Amino acid sequence: MKNRGGLSRKLLVSHTGVALSALLSIVLLVNLVMGLSFNQYQKNQQEAEIQSILDDLEASYNESSGTWNTDVWMVLSHQAMAGDYVVRVYDNDHRLIWDTSLMGMQGEAKSKPFLTSIKKTIVKGNQQVGILEFQSFNETSQSLNKQFLHMFNTLLWAALGIVIIGTYLFSRYMAKSISQPLLEIKDIALRMKEGDLTSRVEGNNQNTEIYEVGQALNHLADGLEKQDQLRKTLTADVAHELRTPLTTIQSHLEAFQDGIWEPSPDKLQVCHDQVMRLIQLISDLENLAAVENPMAQLKTEMVSLNEIVRESMNTISSQYWHKGLSADLVNKSDVWITGDRSRLGQVFLNLIKNAYKYTNSGNIHIEVFRDKGEGVVIISDTGMGITEEELPYIFERFYRGEKSRNRKTGGAGIGLAVVKAIVDAHSGSINVISKINKGTTVCVRLPIIR
Repeated sequence: MKNRGGLSRKLLVSHTGVALSALLSIVLLVNLVMGLSFNQYQKNQQEAEIQSILDDLEASYNESSGTWNTDVWMVLSHQAMAGDYVVRVYDNDHRLIWDTSLMGMQGEAKSKPFLTSIKKTIVKGNQQVGILEFQSFNETSQSLNKQFLHMFNTLLWAALGIVIIGTYLFSRYMAKSISQPLLEIKDIALRMKEGDLTSRVEGNNQNTEIYEVGQALNHLADGLEKQDQLRKTLTADVAHELRTPLTTIQSHLEAFQDGIWEPSPDKLQVCHDQVMRLIQLISDLENLAAVENPMAQLKTEMVSLNEIVRESMNTISSQYWHKGLSADLVNKSDVWITGDRSRLGQVFLNLIKNAYKYTNSGNIHIEVFRDKGEGVVIISDTGMGITEEELPYIFERFYRGEKSRNRKTGGAGIGLAVVKAIVDAHSGSINVISKINKGTTVCVRLPIIR
C-alpha cells in the first residue's frame, strides 16, 4: 500500500502544531503582561497628576495670609474637567475649600461611578496647610484600559493569524522538500528491485543527509550494475574455458573413431594437455572456494616472509629461464609473521609468475621489508602493464583483461582472485599500480601478528 503523503503530513502537522503552540503561549503571555503593565502605567500617570496638583496648590498658597491664590481654583477645575476626575481641597479642619464637581458638572459627576478616593496632605514649608482629595471616574479608567487592550489584542491576533498562515505555507514547503526526494529515492530503489539498474538519484542540494542517502543508493546501483556485468562476463568466460578444451578433445576423439587420425603420441599429448587444462581450472576453482569459505581455518604459525618469497622466486625463475630476464630479491630486513605458509606460498607464486609471464624484456625486482606492524612485499616488473580501466577488476573471478592478449598467455583469470582471497584471510591488503608498456608494481601488506 502506497503512502505518498504520510511523511509530508506528519511534518506539516508537527511544524504547524509546534508553531501554533508557541504562538498561542506568546500571545497569552504578552496579553497578560500588557494588561498588568497598562494598569501600572495608569497608576503612575495618576500619581504624577496628583503630584502636579499638589505642586500647583503649594505654589499658590500664601503663608502670611493663610489663603490660596484664587486663580488656582480655575486651573484645577479645567484640569479636572479635561482629565475627567474630581478634586476637592480641605483645610486642616476638614472644611471644604474647593470642589471641582460643583463647577457646572454636578449632574454628570453624580451619575458616574468613582474609584476609591485618594487623599494627600498639602505641605508648604514643612507645614501642613490643607488636604487634597482626588477621585477619578471608574468608567473612564476602564474605558481607556479596554480601548487600549482591545486595539492591542486586535493587532496581536491579526499578527498571529498572518504568522500561522505563513508557518503553514513554510511548513508545507519544507515537508514537501524533504518528502519529495525520499519518494524519488524510494521509486528508484523499487526500480532497482525490479531489475532496472540504470536509474540514478539526481540531487540538487549537496549539503543534506538526503543527498548523501541518494548518493549512497547511486553507489549501490553502480556496484550492482558492475557486478551484473561481471556476472555476465563470468558466465561467458566459464563457458569459453570449458568449451575450448572439450571441443579439442571431442574433435580428436571423433577423428580417432572415424579412422581419420591414428592415435599418435603427438595427438594424444594434445588431448592430455586439454584434460590437464580442465583439471587446473577445477583446481583453481577449488582453491578459490576453499579460501573464500568463512569456515575455512588457516594453519597459522610463525613463518619467515623472506623465505617464502625467496622459494617462490626460485621456483618461478626456473620455469622462465628461457626468457633471459634479470631478477633480484632485496631483503631489507628479516620479517616474521603469523600465517599459513602454504597459502602465502600460493600468493607469491601467482604474483611472481604473472610478473614473469607478462614481461618480455627488462627485469623483475622484489623487496621484502618491515613497515611498523606489517610485513611488506613489493614486486615490480617492466612488462606490458595493465590499463587504468582494467585495474579495478583484476581481482574478479575469470577477469582477464584484454582477451586476445590473455588467450596467448593462458590462464583462466582465477589466480589473482585466489591471491586477493588469501591476503584478505590474513587481514592484509594488496594494491596494484600499473602503466601500459612500462610495467606493474604490486604491494602486499600483511600484519606481523594476527
